[in-house]
Amino acid sequence: MSPIPRHAVKFTQRIRNSILRNRTLTLIETATEKPDLAHFTIATLKNPSHTSHTDLKAHATALLATEEQYKNKKVQPVHIYHDEEGRYTGHVLYAERDIKPSDE
Repeated sequence: MSPIPRHAVKFTQRIRNSILRNRTLTLIETATEKPDLAHFTIATLKNPSHTSHTDLKAHATALLATEEQYKNKKVQPVHIYHDEEGRYTGHVLYAERDIKPSDE
C-alpha cells in the first residue's frame, strides 16, 4: 500500500512552526511506507517531536488505524524516531487501544 499522504494526516493540535510541521509529516509518510505500517490508512498526529518520561529518545507520536479499527473507535500509537536533522531512524508500534477524547 502507499504511505499515508501528508494532506490526509489529522492534527490534535496546531503546529505553527512550518519546519517542525513539515518534518513531522515527512516522518509519518516515511514510517507508513514500512511493511509493518503500510496497511494503515488513517493517521492522526498526537505530538510532534518530543521526549517523554517513558521514552527518552526524540520521537513524534502518531495514532494509526485501518478503516475497520477507526470504525470501531480503535487506534494504534506509534513512536516515530528521528535524528537531529529530523530524518526517520525507526519506529515502535504499540498495542491497539480505544480512541480517547484527547485524540480528536
